Amino acid sequence: MEDFRKPFPALTSAQRLHLEVYGYVVIERTLSDDRVTTLLEKIYEIECVYRETGEYPYGIVPNAHSRTAPDYFRIDNLPHVHPCFFDYLTDPYLVGMAQEIVGTHVRLLQSDAHIIRYPKEKMQRQGYGFHAGWHPESGSTTNGLYHCPFIKTLTNLTDLGPDDGGTTVIAGSHKLAGIDRRDIIEAAVKDADKLIHQVVAPAGSTLLFFEALLHSGGICKSGKTRVFILGGYWPSMFQPHQGYEPNEESLKTVPEEYLPVLTGSRCFQLEKLTRELKTPAEKYPFDDE
Repeated sequence: MEDFRKPFPALTSAQRLHLEVYGYVVIERTLSDDRVTTLLEKIYEIECVYRETGEYPYGIVPNAHSRTAPDYFRIDNLPHVHPCFFDYLTDPYLVGMAQEIVGTHVRLLQSDAHIIRYPKEKMQRQGYGFHAGWHPESGSTTNGLYHCPFIKTLTNLTDLGPDDGGTTVIAGSHKLAGIDRRDIIEAAVKDADKLIHQVVAPAGSTLLFFEALLHSGGICKSGKTRVFILGGYWPSMFQPHQGYEPNEESLKTVPEEYLPVLTGSRCFQLEKLTRELKTPAEKYPFDDE
C-alpha cells in the first residue's frame, strides 16, 4: 500500500544538526495563521461544550490521559474528531520530519490538544516536571546521525515569549544512556540558564524532539494561557498507545493513501529512510509535477 508523499529529507542540514546536538529543534511557522486560528477555535469550542454540558462533542471518547480540571483541559485521539486535526496529524511536512528522525515509515501512536491556564497561585508553586517516554540506549545511529523510535511534533497555537511557559528541555539528554535521570535533572537545575532550554516561538511553530529527551512544561511567569497540539509517531509495526486506537468508522471515509500513517498498515514492510547531514532538504510544498 502506497501512502502520501512526504519530503525527504524534511530538515535542512542546520536543523538536523541542532536536533542531533540538543535533541530538539524548533521549526518556526510550520502552520499558517489561518490553520492556527481554525485549530484554536475548534479546541476552544470543544472545551466550551464540555464546560456547559459535561459532554464531549464530535463523539470524543476520553481516555486515561484526558483532563478537565479548571485550569487544564486536554482532549485525546484527534484524527477522526475534525478535519483540522486530521490535516495537522497527516501534514506531509510534519510526518516527513517524523520519518526522517525515526529513520523509517511511521504511524501515529498518540495525538492530543491542550489548554493550560496559569492562575497566580499555581504560578507561585510551579516547577519543572521533567520526564521522557523512551530511553537513550534504545536509539541507533546511521551515517553518524541519531535516530529514536519515538518522536513528537508539538505545535504551539499561541505565541510563546520567554515568560510564557513554553516547553523546556534538558539539552542533549536524549543521548545520556546509563545515567540516572534523577541525577541528570538535579545537575541541570543547578545550572538551568545553560542546560535547560525553553521554547520561545511565534504561534504555529513546531517543536520536533526525540522522546528520549527529558522535557517538561515551562515555568510561566506571565499568566498567559498556553494552547498546543501534538502528534507522537513511531515505526509502523508498533501499536498505538491504549486509548489512541483509530476510529474504525472514520477510517472507512479516509483516502486509502493515509491509512498507513493512521493504522500502521505497512507493518514490517518498511524502507530505511536515513540521510547524511550534508544532504539538502527536499523543497516543500512540492513544485507542481
